[in-house]
Amino acid sequence: MGITKLPVHMVNKIAAGEVIERPASVVKELMENALDSQATRIDVSIEDGGKRLIQVSDNGCGMDQADAALAFWPHATSKISGEDDLFNIGTMGFRGEALASIASISHAHIRTRRLEDEGGWEVSASGATVDPPTPCPAAAGTTVSIRDLFYNTPARRKFLKTTNTEFGHITEQVTRLALPQPEVAFTLRHNGREVLNLPATNSTVGRVASLFTPDLAGCLLPITQRTGQVRIAGLIAPPSAARSAAKWQYVFVNGRYIRDRLVSHALREAFRGLLAPTKFPVVFLFIEIDPADVDVNVHPTKIEVRFRDGNQVYGEVLAALRETLNRADLRSQATTSLDEDMQSAGKASPAQDKKESLRQALADFLKKAPSPQPRLDFPTGNSAPSQAQPLSQPFQTPPRQHGRAETFDNTGWAKPTTAVEKIPPTPAGPDKADDSVQPTSNNYELSPPPLSQPNRPLMQVHNSYIVAETDDGLTIIDQHALHERILYNDFQRRLLAGELQSQQMLIPLSISVSQAEAVLLENSTELLAKLGIEISSFGPGAYAVHRYPTVLAERGVAMDSFLRELLDKSAEDEMTDPERMLEDVLAMMACKAAVKAGNPLTTEEMQSILDASAGLDKASSCPHGRPTTLRLTLKDLEKQFKRS
Repeated sequence: MGITKLPVHMVNKIAAGEVIERPASVVKELMENALDSQATRIDVSIEDGGKRLIQVSDNGCGMDQADAALAFWPHATSKISGEDDLFNIGTMGFRGEALASIASISHAHIRTRRLEDEGGWEVSASGATVDPPTPCPAAAGTTVSIRDLFYNTPARRKFLKTTNTEFGHITEQVTRLALPQPEVAFTLRHNGREVLNLPATNSTVGRVASLFTPDLAGCLLPITQRTGQVRIAGLIAPPSAARSAAKWQYVFVNGRYIRDRLVSHALREAFRGLLAPTKFPVVFLFIEIDPADVDVNVHPTKIEVRFRDGNQVYGEVLAALRETLNRADLRSQATTSLDEDMQSAGKASPAQDKKESLRQALADFLKKAPSPQPRLDFPTGNSAPSQAQPLSQPFQTPPRQHGRAETFDNTGWAKPTTAVEKIPPTPAGPDKADDSVQPTSNNYELSPPPLSQPNRPLMQVHNSYIVAETDDGLTIIDQHALHERILYNDFQRRLLAGELQSQQMLIPLSISVSQAEAVLLENSTELLAKLGIEISSFGPGAYAVHRYPTVLAERGVAMDSFLRELLDKSAEDEMTDPERMLEDVLAMMACKAAVKAGNPLTTEEMQSILDASAGLDKASSCPHGRPTTLRLTLKDLEKQFKRS
């Protein structure tokens, strides 16, 4: 088999496969070129999630005829000229393969002009064809238009996700490039609608407020700057503002967004003991280091780097974060510097605007508020919902158990306990099954033996586990995991019959969201309606919640934290499979509403959980896959005590 030299267009397509994963990759490469051209304004226009059009315009230095003629040629670059330059990279791009790779899988066009020139030049490229530059009128700077991405590689185009998903990745790329460049103005439009408008500012806090929310910007703590060979700066949120996804950790090295295991470990170590294992800190970390001490050429997309002295970087990051957290008073909320600046300028702060809007919304709501609607009791077992009396208030907490001792934590405050309704188990026999509602899954389990027998003792261990005696031994039940499975199955059954039961809020709750989260909410209205959540736009960067699932309200689940976790879950899962997404959200709801490890239960409540699990589908594990029960037979016990 002979060796042949590949043609240039094949080489470019192979390079495109490494560099151009999706439309967001094109946006990243074009915006990096714009930043390298010293642009102070970058405008991005997208159509159909980037599949139809990607256009990036800047007011940078532009190109003359000679440069424009070489722009689409492979490995043609103005950013390095010798081998030594590879070890001292000071620009975002340097390989000179981006435009050639992009042009090989799209219809590309460049219109450019230098500020000192009277006229501009335009160049078109498509596949293996690159046209010579021709004169044209043009504004100072460069505009690159990419149409019909992957038109000649249908296999790659077929694997692109939905328009909303692809645009979500584009929004994230713009965010990553805009955060370390607050002095540059950015705009992002999708299908003609402006999604992001980031004015130039001299403050990272101001850029965070524009990209996310003023509330987040107001609680951020400035990282204690450390100078030396490794310079650390940035902002971190207190533990109370932690999120459910690691996507809120933005780390930059010399202005380049990176992912690094050493830095990620330093973040976790700095917050050790301050956060639950399922929470992630919000961090905007900027590391400045001598370019000769970091290799940015170890990954085609340049998202990974290699430090010459990784231990030094780890130690500096950890020390800076710990010093910042140790100096901060984490018991009180930090003042919103953005609000203070606006008040000193004689302007109303975002918080004041929101309060005034809330007052007006309440007044409007009370004028047309409907009469209280009856709601259904929300059982924890397999029984069908029963009609309850109308409510006279928006949310009703479970009634207090009589004869139950109050428990207190070490602060002297009473600890809340979660009441579990006592519900008779649904008969598991086939002759008594409810034919009106069918299970959502065909993966049936054989009915497990009962977890306890009547008149057998029950015991709660460490307020987390239920121990039940059985005929052949004992069963240890994780109270949270089993109750979570009970609620999850009940939610599924209710969804088959319609939407989850919800209640009208007397005062709509206003939540602040970033522009990217606002897009997620708009695309999730159908999912939210199924869950019994009704929201509406409440002005720029805010949404109002009008209805909320009854089961979560009754169990004291905070609406704002639940919705933020739902948004994090939506962004993480990309909502590629609506059914899977719905299952994940139901599992999250069940976890929030179930009794927790540490909640003391009465004997009646323990028995209620066990009764509700009788004949339960997939009762051996919770919706997240953790086991719910552990069975020990007498023979197992005898082996442990050397009796057999």
